[in-house]
Formats: sequence, structure tokens, C-alpha cells
Amino acid sequence: MQIFANLASNGVLGTDTEPALGDSTRINGKYLIFTPSGVAVEVNSSSYILPQNAGSLPVQIAAGFLERNPAYDHSIYNFFLESTDIAALDLAGGTPSPVVANVLAGTPPTLASSTLGPRCQVGRGAGPAPVGVAPNSVAVLPPNNNIPSPTYGNIVTANQDITPFNPGTPGTDEVMIWWKVATMSTSEDVNHGFGVTSGVNTPAVRELTEVDPSTMLCYASVDNGVTWYQVEYMTPTDLVVADVNLRVAFVNESADKLYLLGYIILFPDLP
Repeated sequence: MQIFANLASNGVLGTDTEPALGDSTRINGKYLIFTPSGVAVEVNSSSYILPQNAGSLPVQIAAGFLERNPAYDHSIYNFFLESTDIAALDLAGGTPSPVVANVLAGTPPTLASSTLGPRCQVGRGAGPAPVGVAPNSVAVLPPNNNIPSPTYGNIVTANQDITPFNPGTPGTDEVMIWWKVATMSTSEDVNHGFGVTSGVNTPAVRELTEVDPSTMLCYASVDNGVTWYQVEYMTPTDLVVADVNLRVAFVNESADKLYLLGYIILFPDLP
């Protein structure tokens, strides 16, 4: 399901069924929140998105996804809606990232990571300059092939100590992750000034097109990025050695700028 929200007020505008991959949705003045397949969330006149508390739609979506997957005990989500969501990312130079040498299972990226930090488009999560983020605007850049050692585009979450989720037996050794990926296009605003179309204005149109989640590579680590494991979309992934320092990385090796619209991480307690 798609949930439409007003870009200026964050008010809920309505819902629609999720279109097929490759179909576009016009989003002028709006943004979208998607629900994972099979997650039922009631949207009515009292529904809201912000603040992200127990009654908000983002929290209800994450809780519904966890409920649909009873093998897991906890969820961590991010729909990139406000500055605190951007603060949950690690944008510093030297951020640990998956490469051939440290991916222990699955397919590693074919390109290198940038030593200058993740290559992405985000708002500002912390000052002193003004902070903020426009929903549906977090993007992972395509590879930079104009340098001797081409680098992929990526986003990496900040290290999260998951001990508070289960202090008695802290840590996890498995994850399952849902994420949503799209491309964006914006047409030109054209004001016709001659001939039979004189005075006719063709407004700019911004469209979002959902693409296959596998277009974006995903990796998880529970040792603060020392080692990584590839995570296939919505697939339980064994991280082998349990630990408490959770990171997730999204890597773009495609030719397109890919917009990451949100993710939900599920993980179980240790026995």
C-alpha cells in the first residue's frame, strides 16, 4: 500500500494500492510511505505520521511487519522523514563499508568504497547549520567511474548497540530486512510564448517509479562493520557470530541514482 502525505504539512492525504514495478506515481507536493506486503495498517481521518510515536503510521507499519514475522522479536525502522532519521546514518569519512575483503557471505560489491565517506544525498541531521530532510529525497548515488579506482554509491547506518532490546542475553546473529527503492524524474516547466500555444503553461511534473529492491545491494554487520554479510530482500540471513553492534549498508552499483524510501530491520533475541 502507498500512503500519500502532504510535503508541507505531513498531513495524511489518502492511500492507494501499490503500483507494479516500473509504473510511475505523480508526487508533486506529496511524498509516499510504503507498507511491506501483507502488513495491514488502518488509515483514517485521525491517522498521522509525525511525531513518530506509538500511534503514528511509521511505528504501526514497523510493528505490523514484526507481527507478520513471529520468528523475530524486535524491529528497527527508518523512513527518512525528519532530521533525527538522518542522524541515524553514519556520513563520516572512514565509515566502515562492505568490500571484497570483509564480506564473509554472499556477493561482495565489485567496486571500492569511498574513503571520504558514504556517497549519498541526504539532509542534515545535526547542526550548527540548519537541519532537516525532505521525505522521499534520500538517495544513493551511482558509481563514480571518473577516478582511477571507481567507487560505488552507498548509505551506512550509524552503529547501534542493540543491548537494550534484550539486556539479559544481548545481541543477535540473524536479520531480515525490508527496504523500498525508487527512481525520480522531474519534467521541465514550460511556458509557451508563440504560435497557437502562446500563453499555455505546461507545469513541471515530479514522478516516483518503484524499482526492484534487488537493484540496491544490502549488507548487515553486528560487529560494527568489521565483517559484513549480504542480505537478500526479505530473506532471513545468518550472521554466524552473535554480537551487539548493528550496522546496515545499502550499496548502489547500478547506473541510476536510487532513492531509498525506507527500511525495516527485524532481528531475534539470542536463545
